[in-house]
Amino acid sequence: MKVLLVDDEQPARAELRWALARVEPDLHVGEAANAAEALRELRSGGYDAVFLDVRMPGLSGLQLAELLAELPQRPLVVFVTAYAEHAVRAFELEAADYLVKPVDEARVARTVARMHRLLAEARPTGRAARRLWVELDNENLKPLDLAGVAWFEAREKKVYAHAPGGPYRVDQTLKQLEEWLPPAFVRVHKSAIVNLEHVAEVVPWFSGTYRIRLKDGATVRMSRRHAAGFWKAGGGR
Repeated sequence: MKVLLVDDEQPARAELRWALARVEPDLHVGEAANAAEALRELRSGGYDAVFLDVRMPGLSGLQLAELLAELPQRPLVVFVTAYAEHAVRAFELEAADYLVKPVDEARVARTVARMHRLLAEARPTGRAARRLWVELDNENLKPLDLAGVAWFEAREKKVYAHAPGGPYRVDQTLKQLEEWLPPAFVRVHKSAIVNLEHVAEVVPWFSGTYRIRLKDGATVRMSRRHAAGFWKAGGGR
């Protein structure tokens, strides 16, 4: 499991890191001193959970938790604070748990156990992805509705989402996208994932390969290696 500690006070991060290490020595732990640093870390993906301090300069932990709900792969959120009065709002934000400083090792152990259980429960069906954060030309970010994405393409070591107004640059690799995208998105080539809802027809090509024609007129290659998975996902052949 990979977790991110977000607290503007380094001693508080060190205390929590120590408690986590005592509970689960193999835990991968990252750190951020504020919301901006946390978002930069989380945009790269791969974090299962975030331990958030409620009161921080700039965006508070509660405000950051609201932003995290829009991430393509939303991590579990555990609030860590000296102010117990925020507990109600924390659970309104669907927090996995709420720890009161100074943290207690036994209490942290229960939190980690709860996180493992929640992640295990989510894993069989996957989390319901609905939006993806994409980059605009001015480097600002915008949420993109996945229903409008026809396909994802990897080229020149970058990944793009093809949707109206795009293509849009995304931070995730195709492998990372495969792990959380809804079942309608299927890998068809080492450099492409298509949305089955946008497929118009499939045309046989050479040596067991195919060309997928999308409703917007785009054509995507399907390799022989990925053809079986495509037919299985699409219910064909």
